[in-house]
Amino acid sequence: MGGIFSAPKAPPPPPPPPPPPERSSAEVGAEAAAERKRLRAQRGRASTILTGGQGVANGSAVATKQLLGQ
Repeated sequence: MGGIFSAPKAPPPPPPPPPPPERSSAEVGAEAAAERKRLRAQRGRASTILTGGQGVANGSAVATKQLLGQ
C-alpha cells in the first residue's frame, strides 16, 4: 500500500567541525610555566591553613561547656 506516498528523505549530515589550530612550542611552554606558577601559589596558600576539615586537631580546653550561672 505504500506505492502512492514515499518515505521522507533524511537531511544530509552537517559538515565536520574544523580542526583546532596548531600551537607553537613557545605557547605550550608559556602555558606550562603559568600552570606551575599557579600551583606554586596554591601550595603557598595551603600552608597558612592551620586547621583540618574537622577543626582544631589538638583538644585544648579553650572553651569548655559549663552550666548557665556557674
